[in-house]
Amino acid sequence: MIKKRKLLIAVILAAVFVMPLSAQRFLDEDDEVEDLLAEADSEFSDEGDEELSDQLLAANRFVMTVIEPSQPHDLNPKTSTYVSDAQLLSGVYEGLFSYDPQSLAPLPAICEKYKISRDKKRWTFTLRQNARFSDGSPITAKDVRRSWLELMETPDAPYASMLDIIKGAAEFRAGKGTADNVGITAVSDTTLSIRLTKAASYLPSLLCHSAFSITHRNPTVFSGAYFISDIKNNEIILEKNEYYWDAQNVQIKVFCFFQSFGAEDNAYFYNTGFSEWITSYDVDTSKILAKNDIQINAEFGTEYLFFKDTSAKGRRIRTSPVWDNEDFRLAVLEAMPWDILRGNSLVPAQTFVYPLTDYPEVEGFSYTDPDEAKLMMKDARIKAGIQEDEIIPLYMDLSEKTLSPEMENAIREALIPLGVEPVITYIPFTSYIDYVKDCDADIVSYNWIGDFADPLAFLELFRGDSTLNVSGWKNSEFDKLIDEASGISGKPRYELLARAEQILLNSGIIIPLTHPVSMSIINTNEIGGWYQNAFNIHPLKYIYKKETKPDLKDCI
Repeated sequence: MIKKRKLLIAVILAAVFVMPLSAQRFLDEDDEVEDLLAEADSEFSDEGDEELSDQLLAANRFVMTVIEPSQPHDLNPKTSTYVSDAQLLSGVYEGLFSYDPQSLAPLPAICEKYKISRDKKRWTFTLRQNARFSDGSPITAKDVRRSWLELMETPDAPYASMLDIIKGAAEFRAGKGTADNVGITAVSDTTLSIRLTKAASYLPSLLCHSAFSITHRNPTVFSGAYFISDIKNNEIILEKNEYYWDAQNVQIKVFCFFQSFGAEDNAYFYNTGFSEWITSYDVDTSKILAKNDIQINAEFGTEYLFFKDTSAKGRRIRTSPVWDNEDFRLAVLEAMPWDILRGNSLVPAQTFVYPLTDYPEVEGFSYTDPDEAKLMMKDARIKAGIQEDEIIPLYMDLSEKTLSPEMENAIREALIPLGVEPVITYIPFTSYIDYVKDCDADIVSYNWIGDFADPLAFLELFRGDSTLNVSGWKNSEFDKLIDEASGISGKPRYELLARAEQILLNSGIIIPLTHPVSMSIINTNEIGGWYQNAFNIHPLKYIYKKETKPDLKDCI
């Protein structure tokens, strides 16, 4: 009993006291937590006190420790794209709407209610009167307007073009208009009006994304349920924002995010209770004692390769213009060894858009025909005036671990008979997103997670004027279909978007590989407010610890 109780006390004290002094001071300001910790700390050496572990457990209920992937964070919601960033941002920033933690449907957040005009182009939002930033200052309609205008002005803001549906936004973003001409009006402190160029039934879902959060002019002030109190030594501490409009329903007072310690150490820290939630794949799951805590779920995303048009290549040192020609691209796709490329995939992807209910079937890629590929390449060479024996390099700059050695060899064996020589380079994952934007590779890779439950979350990446479009591919018919779909809803909308996706696939730009799966390790019998979902985003404000005691008997 003494040995077990000693370990339990040590684990809980480590989880509570490992945080910086700033977070400890925050806890000390809470009378209940202060009393519990003071009594537990003073009696730590008293092995005879059977109530000590209960007191520590009560104090630990207010603190949660998370182990996340080891990679640099971009915590600017206007420029961030990584899912690991989105998890943190879901706690410290909030916009007009936020995700339901289970269904991912849009929930009113800073916006209390809204109404839509008869022509569907005027949206009027009523903000909560008790909405406050983390410094206590009110969040007003002017703050929303300023935040969105700043997003439009931010260089390389990937989601800025999603606001092009607002009157004057596209022109302002392109430097051809003024802020006064953008259809965003702060009618009063609590009333915001926006004028759209076309109906957009998906707008509440879109506005859940952190890019459209309400930000303060001071980057150390936040609009969400938490604020960042400390960042150092691969550790980020979030503290509860007592000014948050829904603070009374936020139970966890401090989140401690630690970057991955390594696969074995991560498993050890979870088994011993130091970490209660692991979001990193870098964990030895074979050593996790509670196998039911391993949560695996299909994500609303697609891992794929895609061709870059010459117009989107920065240096252009290695550029071969043949890959701007869809005849050459389609010949390559006809030869692709799909079975090998998707052989280890839990959810193979033949198309680009993740399948949704009522979304029409689209003809994807699954058929490999080496002989037909040779004929297609021969015809493409003749039309382009390229000799049949000329070797054409195909530069592929991929994120590390995109292809296994088996997959890489299969691609080489498939393309060499076409007179195509793959030159494959791997770029570190942590710098890949920025690298892709200006690189002169012919093919690059993406693992894209949709940001709202709509096909547009994928198709926007290839719309001609989109800030998410790094491929440089443009097609007027594709853009027209997306434009038409924005004004309608339901099955007719999906039909138009499916036609747009078919144009994209028929162009040979996309090489779909798999729909990824997410993995978290968390005990949902002890942690509430956490649900498996297709975005792998778990809004922090809903998470709480249930009234249970961890069973550490297997750890002793």
